[in-house]
Amino acid sequence: MMPAEATKRLAVVSACRLVCGVCVAFILVALTQAQPIQIPEPPLPVDPRPLSQLLSDAEKATLSDSNPKKVIDAYLKIADVHLQGAFNSIKANNDRAAEQDLDIYSKAATAALKEAVALQENRRSISKKIEQALYKQIKTLESIERLFPEERERFADAALKHAKQLRVQALNEAFASGDVLKDPDEETKPKSAPKAKDSPPKNQSVKPPLTRFSSARMIGLASVRQTMPDSVSASTFIDKSTVPQASLASSLLQISGDYMTEEEDDHVREAQAPDARVKVFMHIADRRLKAITGTAAVAADKKEAKKIEEEEKEWGAVPKVSKAELLRHYSRAISECMAKLEDAYERNPKSSALPKALALLRDSTDKHLVTLRALKPELKTDGEVDAASGAIYEAETANKGARDGLSKH
Repeated sequence: MMPAEATKRLAVVSACRLVCGVCVAFILVALTQAQPIQIPEPPLPVDPRPLSQLLSDAEKATLSDSNPKKVIDAYLKIADVHLQGAFNSIKANNDRAAEQDLDIYSKAATAALKEAVALQENRRSISKKIEQALYKQIKTLESIERLFPEERERFADAALKHAKQLRVQALNEAFASGDVLKDPDEETKPKSAPKAKDSPPKNQSVKPPLTRFSSARMIGLASVRQTMPDSVSASTFIDKSTVPQASLASSLLQISGDYMTEEEDDHVREAQAPDARVKVFMHIADRRLKAITGTAAVAADKKEAKKIEEEEKEWGAVPKVSKAELLRHYSRAISECMAKLEDAYERNPKSSALPKALALLRDSTDKHLVTLRALKPELKTDGEVDAASGAIYEAETANKGARDGLSKH
């Protein structure tokens, strides 16, 4: 038999173990209850169902036309409706409904561009139309992104980046008739046979959205759209207090039709190197500012008259439109210049032409900003002031991006 002392000691030890076990259990329960609920990472903002299953019967009916141009118009209309729906929902703090509308918007916009790429005729002009629609929609998407709660911002961010990617592709279709921006460093590489104008390229399809895009429209060589993960919104470069957001949106969304002359459009398509293309866009922008300020060449003698005639023959006559419209033309030229420059960087970030292009963009917008800021106090109508705010916004964004890019190269 076990001595009484040993029995007593064993009992005490057992009791202590039991008490410790109970205490540990209570502590674990308490810790579990105190642990905050973990918000799960939002899923990819893509409904697995095809677009056809997400549309109303009325929307499906608009897509049943045999005319592909009308089908493209229908897709763009669907995209506009659901983009507005997303904006209305997020203003009402209904981010779930906004996410659903953004998903439909992205799929409808992609479908429109796919239809355009597949066209046998008028592919270039219709791609330009899609690019103009995307340009307007991106402004709304930027507003939507700012309204989304931080924990679900990925939904709005993905839709915005996807729209910017589609716009670059639409620009390539519109300006290059199926060809993409080339790089001078690749001139020695074998070239394929030239394609017939407006003929669809073989096996071409619209790229799906990447996992993560840059949110900048152009923030330098180190962080350009689509492929660079560590990015900053271009809006962070601008002091919002100096550019009223309502005025800015009003200015940028009122552009209708193609703003370039046929000759200017030809120059853009022919300028394949990044620095050459920036030079063309800056000349287009210069022409609009000179038309606004009245500093365009005046035919004082035969020599000047001949110079004006040659300029108009090579570049076309600047459209005779209002100051507000000319300022919007300027904004478009700067915006499209940035989009093509970003695309050039994505294709070849080591191109020797990129620093030259950025320097051209920086120097030109330096001069433009002096003119625009001096011009603004002289403007009379709200439309002119709004358009000037939009032009300053574009020029400041481009100038900041060019400087950042040059400092990081």
